[in-house]
Amino acid sequence: MREHLMTDFAFPKTPEIEEAYRAAYRALEALVPLRTVTIEGESDFAEILSQFRTLVDRAEFAVDSQLGPTISWRAPFRAGEWGPVLSGVDLDNDAYDFGEVQLGIEAFEGPTGNWHGSALNRAGMAYKRAAKWDHPPDESGVWLLMLAPVSASGGEEGPWFYSGRIAGFVVVHDRDKDGTHESVGHIWTATAWQRRGIARRLLAEARSRFPITSVEGPYTEAGAAYLSACPAPEPPPQS
Repeated sequence: MREHLMTDFAFPKTPEIEEAYRAAYRALEALVPLRTVTIEGESDFAEILSQFRTLVDRAEFAVDSQLGPTISWRAPFRAGEWGPVLSGVDLDNDAYDFGEVQLGIEAFEGPTGNWHGSALNRAGMAYKRAAKWDHPPDESGVWLLMLAPVSASGGEEGPWFYSGRIAGFVVVHDRDKDGTHESVGHIWTATAWQRRGIARRLLAEARSRFPITSVEGPYTEAGAAYLSACPAPEPPPQS
């Protein structure tokens, strides 16, 4: 059998598509660390196409770190109130409702239907990089969340549907397995939401709900300063 070779093969030229991709590539390039992907000006169009999905993923991660991952939830509508919403989930006991706030399934399930790529996992990955941990928080513990709404829709009856960002979290663990969550394992606030009292509110919520006895290290420099400014409340004097 004789093999036929294409001696005049050339990659098709599609200038309108190429320019659109190159413009988008250059814009996204500005969001990621230098040399994360090949530089647009040094790449042919085939390389731009092959790197584009990786660049989008890296840019989305940069946004997660700054603003927090996207998340949705259902909650009663409160007229005149628009601001961060406290929520949470107990992953140790599969308790996915937290008061009047019910998180969307993407909080716990990524595109493949498991924890990887979920909103909580993406927030944990942003925290891992910021804190320089070896691993992100896993699918365990009680996660207290601060949700920043972006949009909402609903009617006069029933819950409203919200979409927004995870602005911060605190994860509380039952380290001694006695059925009581007593140890704060992780605290994170997205970069653009820092210095707005979010971590303080989350830690106060954790201390109000659980008999917190420790906040685990190691701490970043900012984390150590924060904990110094937010000491545990003194127990009331014994009569």
